[in-house]
Amino acid sequence: MDQNKLRKLTITLEEFNKDITSEEWKIVEAEKKYYHLVAALRKKRDSLGITQEKLSKMSKIPRTTITRVESGSRNATLQTLMAMAQSMGKTIELRLV
Repeated sequence: MDQNKLRKLTITLEEFNKDITSEEWKIVEAEKKYYHLVAALRKKRDSLGITQEKLSKMSKIPRTTITRVESGSRNATLQTLMAMAQSMGKTIELRLV
């Protein structure tokens, strides 16, 4: 595809964002925070060389639940996230702002 056609088919980020409400932005920001938390848990597990199976035994959470949490296909409870973190010697800090 040539550059002129591509320019005609694209919009700027500013144009894209103009139709998003402040409530929708809050949802997007919350999802980003959750994603970063889940990614940090997975990164920690990987850095410790712990398999999902081993984390499952350490945290007493089914391996399938850990798989779903790490893949983003399950919205985990705070209790599940805390159990995963604590099993790896970490804590989750929550702040109300």
